[in-house]
Amino acid sequence: MAGARRELTDIIIKIILKDGKVSEVEFDEDEETLDLARKKIVEIDLSQLEGSTNLVNLDLGSNRIESIDLSPLVTCPNLSTLSLFKNALPDVDISPLAKCNNLTELNLGSTGISEISLAPLKNSKLTRLRLFTNQLSEIDLKPISNMKTLEIVELENNNLSEIDLNPLTGCTELSQINLMYNELSSIDLSPLSECTKMKFLYLHHNVIRDIDLTALSKWADLRILRLGGNEIESVDLSSLKVATGLRRIGLAMNRIEQLVLEPLAMCTELRALDIAGNRLQKVDLGPLRNCTSLEELYLYSNHPEENSIEELEIDALFQCADLEDLGVHSDTKLLASATLKKRKKIPYAIEELIEEDSITWIK
Repeated sequence: MAGARRELTDIIIKIILKDGKVSEVEFDEDEETLDLARKKIVEIDLSQLEGSTNLVNLDLGSNRIESIDLSPLVTCPNLSTLSLFKNALPDVDISPLAKCNNLTELNLGSTGISEISLAPLKNSKLTRLRLFTNQLSEIDLKPISNMKTLEIVELENNNLSEIDLNPLTGCTELSQINLMYNELSSIDLSPLSECTKMKFLYLHHNVIRDIDLTALSKWADLRILRLGGNEIESVDLSSLKVATGLRRIGLAMNRIEQLVLEPLAMCTELRALDIAGNRLQKVDLGPLRNCTSLEELYLYSNHPEENSIEELEIDALFQCADLEDLGVHSDTKLLASATLKKRKKIPYAIEELIEEDSITWIK
């Protein structure tokens, strides 16, 4: 009968493997997930998926596909996740996804794309956009502006020298932005000031010189902030006072000459702080006495350029019961109050220093 829904049956999908062998894959039409990842596929014909209203997840990741026609997915209205990860698809056409309004996750990581239009995604319910490890030198985020569902944007390991975050102003569900390993010399975070659910911000290994963290002053849920491997000369951490659940801060390998840690006194859940590889000559660790969960603290890690701290007062670190790793230069004179030497519970990292007779005790 014309217009009748086709009977549920096995769908036969033809694929060509890397050895040239033609194979077939059976897929039950009533199943929601088609997982063809890591199958050594070179070519695949998706035409048999036309009208697959039950298809929710399609994973073609880690294959050897060099071209693919996504147009059959136009008739898969419930498609939610699509992964083409780690295929050689520099010219992939995602325009058919404009009809996939229920799409929540798109993974085009490691596909070799050098340009992409996000316009086909503007009517989707995208929560996660994965464009990492590609050749992108620019990206226009306007098509996904004010996308209320968007939570994660992954653009790491590309060639981006600039990026306009203004389109993300209304993306208030954002929890993670990853821009590490790009070529950014500056970045304006102010458009993200109302993204109060942000938990992870990765900006390490760019060439950022100046950065204003004021936008983070409403990010009470922030967990990880990575700014290492840039060219930052100064940074004001005042905005981090609200991030009482902050776990890790990375500021290593910059050009910071002065650093005030006072705002971190409120970050009582801090686990790791890395400020090695800068140009610090002194630093007050006093505020860290409240960071009782601190496990790792690096002021020196043998980077090409390092801090030159002659003396360091470490009394505050005796309050950090979980401190296991403390990176300081062997030439740095460590000072501590003599009364602390008799404490019953001393952090492991401090015990090591005591055993090595590396602490000068002050009466």
